[in-house]
Amino acid sequence: MEINQPRIRSLMRQASRVEEAGKRAAAEQLYRQILDEAPETEEAWLGLGRMAVDPAAQAEAYERALELNPENKEAKVGLADLRGEPVPDAWRKEVEAARLPEPEPVVNKEVVAATATAVAPTDDHTEAYEFFCYRHPDRGTSLRCYNCHNPICASCTNKTSVGYLCPDCKRDLEDKFFNASATDYIIAALVSLPLSLIAGYLVWRLGGGFFFIFIMIFIGGAVGGLIGRLTKKAIGGRRGRYLPHLVLVMMVVGVVIPGLPILLMALAGSGGALFAFITPAVYLFVAGGSAFYWMK
Repeated sequence: MEINQPRIRSLMRQASRVEEAGKRAAAEQLYRQILDEAPETEEAWLGLGRMAVDPAAQAEAYERALELNPENKEAKVGLADLRGEPVPDAWRKEVEAARLPEPEPVVNKEVVAATATAVAPTDDHTEAYEFFCYRHPDRGTSLRCYNCHNPICASCTNKTSVGYLCPDCKRDLEDKFFNASATDYIIAALVSLPLSLIAGYLVWRLGGGFFFIFIMIFIGGAVGGLIGRLTKKAIGGRRGRYLPHLVLVMMVVGVVIPGLPILLMALAGSGGALFAFITPAVYLFVAGGSAFYWMK
């Protein structure tokens, strides 16, 4: 089936590139987006049959492709493979040959420059773009991730010294630096919680005046840094994506538990008890930020 809508053609090109990059979930999402807008797109049903994780969804996609074109050999081969049925070798070779990438055409740059024409923008500004963001298919873009070459919109870009990086590739690169195990998370909790409880008890015990609140701004960072450094040393300096968040949660717990009596007084309507929360809040803001930094 010939695809006439420029937006659908662009989405199909984008889906094919995402599929070639091996991002199965993203490709499936794009094919479903195309079919929501143009359910008669035969190639999109074939793409969904290749990329869907659920075998039932694959079979349904191939069946829909056969409804549109009963002679579609790729759909026949796909269904036969799902059902464990034999297919002629000629069909399989024909399907494999059809899916081989086409060779890049030789382009005369002088001719292209002489004959190039500007693309007139449309009312919705979508046809002015050749590509659409792989995470936001409704956003046209001319940017690409330098690593996987997927199109990305401005809100998905992460600027680096060598170009723009998409969120998925950024996360994949960050994962190489995170070497903490599940045991490290347990050790971090067991180390940071007692330290946080001691610090929290002292904050509630000694705090209360404006002078101490002022002092807390300066010593809170040192206390949080100490908790962060000792925890990091206990796990051998290893890094984890969520270790800073875990230590921060332990510090919050370390303040909440010693302050439960005052919290109950505040809930009972004691106005004087509310003032006592200022010092712990300042401590958590300053010390929590410091500990988070040391755990990164």
